[in-house]
Amino acid sequence: MEDNNKILPGENSIPQQTAEEALPAERLDEQKKGASDSKSRALLETLWFGLDYGSILTAFALYETVGSLGWDVSLMNKSPDMWTENYGDPDGIAGEFIYKYCNVEPAAADEEDLKNIVENKDAIIVGSDIIWNYKICGEQTGTHYYLDYVPDDKKKISYATSFGYSYSGPYGDEMIKCAKLLKGFDGVSVNNFYNLEVLQNRFGVEGETVLDPVFLCDKEIYEKAANEAPGRAEERENSFIFTYIKAGNPRKKQFILRGAEIFTKGGISPIRSFVNINTFLESVEMFGMDVSCSITVEDWLYYIINSRFVITDDYYGVCFALIFNKPFVFIESLSFDGLNNVKALLSSLDLEERIVYLEDDFRKKEYLFRLPVRYNKVNKLLDEMKEQSLSWLKNKLCSKEADSIG
Repeated sequence: MEDNNKILPGENSIPQQTAEEALPAERLDEQKKGASDSKSRALLETLWFGLDYGSILTAFALYETVGSLGWDVSLMNKSPDMWTENYGDPDGIAGEFIYKYCNVEPAAADEEDLKNIVENKDAIIVGSDIIWNYKICGEQTGTHYYLDYVPDDKKKISYATSFGYSYSGPYGDEMIKCAKLLKGFDGVSVNNFYNLEVLQNRFGVEGETVLDPVFLCDKEIYEKAANEAPGRAEERENSFIFTYIKAGNPRKKQFILRGAEIFTKGGISPIRSFVNINTFLESVEMFGMDVSCSITVEDWLYYIINSRFVITDDYYGVCFALIFNKPFVFIESLSFDGLNNVKALLSSLDLEERIVYLEDDFRKKEYLFRLPVRYNKVNKLLDEMKEQSLSWLKNKLCSKEADSIG
């Protein structure tokens, strides 16, 4: 994650709220009174504060999913040792969304604070996202995200966690320490087979692969959030192309413009473009096209839900295209670090054809703009994977509340 101390376009036009003001009244009351004694309590260690739509929404989805199983849920705050202070800002893009919909623990300044936070929790869940990526998290936080602060009498679970696109550590004694901590977990799951190999071969820990939490959350919850979009436009549904490009490139721009040209003939011409919110100004310059300035999480959801076609170079752009049954293209270079993540998902759904490589002859890929996605088949496969993943999570939580669901 890169630092972002800039004021982003559109931010000042949105009324700013404190963390407490942002909470709906009923959730604020619950947070102040404390959780019901009749419910088990789960604490989630996520990267909700990462300035990335995927990081925010996968944390939100896991929060909603665990809550739907009958648990009282809260999110761990950003560690003071991690990144820079602005990432934990409750009035920033991530904070504004998360504090509105979720309960967030106070930031822990020391070990005593950590002890107090977990004291009344029954389970601590780490994941998903690249929370075990050493370069991004571990160098600053050590073994925190391996739950080194959690007592042995608490359930410890990882859900769809990732070491990143390529292994960057830990090594030596620190890896041995992490392996020992992982072996004390009640359940370990990762997001794909590459990370499962890392888990088994480097740490000597058995685990499972599960579906990303964004697929477990009912899409009606996203739609409800999208209806709160501050920049909600008067758009005709299915009248525009949605693009989410995190790494701008002239070849990507060329392909997007060709798609716009094809769709214009069918009466669909506008492009609604979003870029990397962590490096907004640089990303706009690299993208080389107009970018929508309303960049809240609700807006991002609103535009993708109402789009006709999705073009993205991001894993979560693909995920939400799938969730909302949009025809899409994933476009990136053959050398892209995160390609295996996307290929693993799309190959499991027989949709690898939707990948366009920058090295391709684009003329031979234009048919994808006209080719529908067979979502009857895709949704059936996703439902099966969702059922298996949700069953794994229920089993590991192993509570009265979870057992009584479904």
